[in-house]
Amino acid sequence: MIGFRFYGEITGVYDSGLTPAVASGQSNAVSAAGKGLEAGAGLIGSRAWRHSKFSVEYKGKYRQYINSPLLNGSDQFLAIEYKQLLQRHLSVDLKENLGTSTLANGELAYFPVTGTNALALPTNELFDVRTDYLQSSVDLLWDATPQLSVSFGGQGFLVRRESLALADLIGYTARSDVAYRLTRHQTISASYNYVAFNFQRTFADANLQIAALGYAIAFSRDWDFSAQAGAIRTETRGLNQIAIDPAIAAIIGQNIATVSFLRKAYLPVVEARLTRRWNRSQYMLAYSRTVTPGNGVYLTSRQSMGTISYAYMGYRRLAVRLNGEYAELSPLGQALGKYTNWQGGVRMTYTLARDVFLELDYEHRYYTTQDLGYRRDSTRLSLGLAFSPSETPLAFW
Repeated sequence: MIGFRFYGEITGVYDSGLTPAVASGQSNAVSAAGKGLEAGAGLIGSRAWRHSKFSVEYKGKYRQYINSPLLNGSDQFLAIEYKQLLQRHLSVDLKENLGTSTLANGELAYFPVTGTNALALPTNELFDVRTDYLQSSVDLLWDATPQLSVSFGGQGFLVRRESLALADLIGYTARSDVAYRLTRHQTISASYNYVAFNFQRTFADANLQIAALGYAIAFSRDWDFSAQAGAIRTETRGLNQIAIDPAIAAIIGQNIATVSFLRKAYLPVVEARLTRRWNRSQYMLAYSRTVTPGNGVYLTSRQSMGTISYAYMGYRRLAVRLNGEYAELSPLGQALGKYTNWQGGVRMTYTLARDVFLELDYEHRYYTTQDLGYRRDSTRLSLGLAFSPSETPLAFW
């Protein structure tokens, strides 16, 4: 079975609140706006054989601003998955995600990241700077009985940021999961994850141990609910700057000292998702509370995130997606104020003629730290044409 869909697009774009970070290590406090053209292409699809399946998704864009040529750039994203049945009840799942981006308020800002499934994706970024990322994972799945399944796996990931002011990341995860189907519509599970973060360009690392219990239920063909809850043991190391006592500062001639820290903590982990489906639309509400590797300024941090989305797929002409999200980062060790992020928007494609679609995208993001000197509003607006050989509306999600 084969199903691939190609598309190309060309749009006019307007981006406000662009905030680059310069290579000298100092952030540029002046926000800029850019307007210009963006051209892109992509491929989404899969092919299935008797005992295996291959899936691929690629998105590539090049952006050129008329008034701000220094902010020109490209975004690339590639996701590949291959599943192979090794024996009757044993299979392997290989996944590869890689890409590069320049916009903090881009498509990845709305990627549905939960738990430890996509730690390399650059979400909640503070600056518009070239960021390269890679994540590889492998999982071995064993269906012991029709009700009981067990999986073991791991992944490695890295993030490279062009600015010397921001930290890079190397890390890995080892995990195991047991799931038991109580009934046709209910499943319980237990999982354990060991996660390691190692930050580059700064002295910092972290080790996480995550244990959680899960429950999933399909209330009907239209309603799904899943949740998991547990605990995270964190061990973080890094550097902090502290003020020196004035009497000592007068002697040594320094007002600030840099000291190392080692902190251990136990934190809750919670994830929940509710999905409602109709014939041509879907509503999703999700919440998660976990630990992430941050955004290059904020390192290992406790993250709380809530998302809401509604997608409508018209029979022949219209596809629309509305989304909103709130995220909060609290550093585990760093002497930084809390980071908060609000964002939302709408994406639409409308069939103008066979294989030709009108594309509209509006996104707004507001993010700040408790330091009142850093508050940003970022808006992205694009309007243009997309081309794809299909009679159904083109959806970019």
